[in-house]
Amino acid sequence: MNISEFVSTARGAWPVWQGADPKAFARFVEELDANAEDKVPLGSLHAADLWLAFHAGLGVAPAVAALEANCFADLSRVLRARRAEPAHAEEAVQRLRHRLLVAEPGRCARILTYAGRGELRAWVRVAAVRAWLNMKREAPLGTASPEDAFVTEATSDLELEFLKGKYRELFRRVFLETVAALAPGTRLLLKLHYLDRLSMEEVGKVIGVHRLTVLRRLERARLELSEGTKERLEQELRLAPPEVESLLRMIQSRLDVSLQQALTQSRDHTKFSTP
Repeated sequence: MNISEFVSTARGAWPVWQGADPKAFARFVEELDANAEDKVPLGSLHAADLWLAFHAGLGVAPAVAALEANCFADLSRVLRARRAEPAHAEEAVQRLRHRLLVAEPGRCARILTYAGRGELRAWVRVAAVRAWLNMKREAPLGTASPEDAFVTEATSDLELEFLKGKYRELFRRVFLETVAALAPGTRLLLKLHYLDRLSMEEVGKVIGVHRLTVLRRLERARLELSEGTKERLEQELRLAPPEVESLLRMIQSRLDVSLQQALTQSRDHTKFSTP
């Protein structure tokens, strides 16, 4: 398999994403091969996973949504199965999300260190377990809330203000409005996966579609939520472009927690209920 065939295979595994860059991806794969100490055939790499990781690392919104749905959605459950407390599991996932997707100054996002030798889903799970174990070694668990821990890693004043609470109620209201504006079928899909904790295969059985269709619908739903929340906050806060990007990172990093809270409220408030 040559590089053109590899790129074609990787690209064909996902829907067309606005912002995807096949040429840059080809260079990325060639650099991986050039820098590898132990060479492996190109065809043995996980092309679709590399395409996903590369574009998520570049911040392409649909790729980030796909990464969330495919690799992050069940991480808290994985850690709880290892006897992590729910709050500690959420904190570990939040830390991992930030470390993998938010690039440090002058460096690439760490998700770009994924080399395609194994499945991306398994790679992320291993990283999540390590993040949780590192937390246990760093300090006694329970000394800080997940929100406080994430605040210490936030990089922009706007993110800090949101997470410290200055705009917390605004974010909560706007996010609930965005959830309420989703189509009933989309809210049901999110409820089944994020609130009822069904796997994509189980959700597919409930609504009568294949698990890959569930994955694609979850990608679109997450993207619609993050973009819709961002647009509503932009209108209320009149943000400058750099602040908009900072805000989008914050929304994406906390989307799972916010979504679970919103869907939990839907059981008590008919305004946000799903059929």
